[in-house]
Amino acid sequence: MSGQGLAYGAQFFDDCLLKENLEENHYTTYSSLSHPGFYLALSQKGELRKGNSVGRHQSCTHFLPRRTL
Repeated sequence: MSGQGLAYGAQFFDDCLLKENLEENHYTTYSSLSHPGFYLALSQKGELRKGNSVGRHQSCTHFLPRRTL
């Protein structure tokens, strides 16, 4: 993820590292390690959204719902 909040594909750099967080609603969010506060997000059309324009509680950042046992 770049400093402008855009996810991109390239060679592996430190910008590529993401932190996986299990949220209290049992969804998973992914945030950038090199740019704290930037989250991986998809729009309703499946396009990438800027990571600096979304927050962790927005539904566009929620991935892989988990079943509770």
